[in-house]
Amino acid sequence: MKNKMKNVFYIKYVLLLVIATITYSCEERLNYDDQLPSTLNIIESIKIGQTSATIDNLSGVVNFVLPSETNLASVVLDIKTPEGVTINPASGTTVDLTNPLEVTAISGGKTRHYIVNARVLPNQIAFVSDATSIDNIVDEDVKAAAQWAKDTYGSRFVFIPFSDLTLNSLKTVNVVFFFYDTQGTSALPQESLDKKNILIQYVVEGGKMLLGGMATSYAEVIGRDKSGLLTIKGNGIGFVDAGTWAIDGGVNFQNDQRNNPIYNFTQVISTDSNGYFPVINGGYKEDHNNLWDLGSLLGPGHQKGQFAEFENLYGGKVLAVWAGVGDECCPGIIEFKSNSVYAGTIIAIGVGGMEWAMNDGRTNVYASNIQGIYRNSIDYLGTK
Repeated sequence: MKNKMKNVFYIKYVLLLVIATITYSCEERLNYDDQLPSTLNIIESIKIGQTSATIDNLSGVVNFVLPSETNLASVVLDIKTPEGVTINPASGTTVDLTNPLEVTAISGGKTRHYIVNARVLPNQIAFVSDATSIDNIVDEDVKAAAQWAKDTYGSRFVFIPFSDLTLNSLKTVNVVFFFYDTQGTSALPQESLDKKNILIQYVVEGGKMLLGGMATSYAEVIGRDKSGLLTIKGNGIGFVDAGTWAIDGGVNFQNDQRNNPIYNFTQVISTDSNGYFPVINGGYKEDHNNLWDLGSLLGPGHQKGQFAEFENLYGGKVLAVWAGVGDECCPGIIEFKSNSVYAGTIIAIGVGGMEWAMNDGRTNVYASNIQGIYRNSIDYLGTK
């Protein structure tokens, strides 16, 4: 008798669970009329330019995060759907997304409703420094990098001393550019370390950073680079070398990176006859490298190749090494992609030959390659 009562109770419980599930499912599926169309993903993809939206077909919500220069009042929707689906407004239509836009999809006589939301990324490029202004920067390479950024980005450029750095000051900033160089030590200025919590939160919430020179180690400071392999550091007085130095974006790679956006996003970077990217001509060179040593990723337990293993373990994609290096030894440019903790992306450029100012007063005929790689990196990060 007890078993029979238990069975009756179990059947009632299951029936209640089924009814609750059906009710919840109906409440969740709010974006269609009558019965659910046979094809769940009525909108397969929706893009504006090169930017794809995230689509929740269950709730009918479409979200865009668009580049900073986008005019939301006039954008063209590129919508892909299965055959037989009618979209209104149709794909190719110019629409105004300053307010949420309703899009309907009709399939088999049934209608689904979507709401398209869009926001534009902040547009400022911030150069951060321990100095109070560009004029007060001591190191000539750092000063030249800051001045280049100001000249390049004009009204979008903002100089933020670390002493003034707050989360509020970063609200309109799309990319933080931190370049640092000095002589006799590779340590970063204390002012930058004092503000690490602000930049941790900035990158965690999706902010992007371009780190150059000795500042590549800031990826460690904020906890994004957990490899402990950034150990090749030069900070000496430099020397005269008559040769041309170049970086390799793919000749000796298992996977060629020369088509990566840092080489062609805004400006196409020229290569030499060997396929390398020359960055500095003959003359005095500081040679202040800040590179990663991947030697420990060789041998048993590391079968992917050092670059692939580094990306697998630490989420860092290697984009360049010194030209002529025959193995996957010492990355000089790494992209730390977003992950489950850090929504933002970081590009770190630690190649010592990518100097911004020539100590002997000569003209570096490859300066445009340095400027181009930095420009491409900032502009590419700005779309992330």
